[in-house]
Amino acid sequence: MKIKTLLLGQSLILVGGTIFAWSKLLGQFDNFKMVYGTVFRFKDCVISNPFLTPCFWGSMAFIFATVWSFSNWLKPGYTRQRYLRNFLLFCVFFAGSVVAYEFIEYYKLFGANTVSISCAPGVFPLLTPCFTGLLFFFTAYITAIFAVRRLG
Repeated sequence: MKIKTLLLGQSLILVGGTIFAWSKLLGQFDNFKMVYGTVFRFKDCVISNPFLTPCFWGSMAFIFATVWSFSNWLKPGYTRQRYLRNFLLFCVFFAGSVVAYEFIEYYKLFGANTVSISCAPGVFPLLTPCFTGLLFFFTAYITAIFAVRRLG
């Protein structure tokens, strides 16, 4: 497989993750604004402000990784792709830790008074958008591993 094809595939995976993540996040912003009339309320909220959720940071990471990936597709380079691979590994750990926390919260392992960080409280963790985001990040990470090997 040609390196340009592999890098394009990686970029398209990240585009899919970006579209998925932002489609979920924009719904959160809409719900929050309907309840509070603004998206800039940060205290005394029953619903978490979307700016403070892992969904927002994961969505931003998708945008960052997608732009970086397309940049690598246009001008392939070993070092740039290796750094992107490392960033994607961080994203996998970040999303994985959020899913792990959702499991803890779902099974109430730390008691009933844990702070919810999920955008889908009460939903089984493998059915949440965070888990789907984790799969996108993981797939892009695996692709990045192969790309680094081809470039090296």
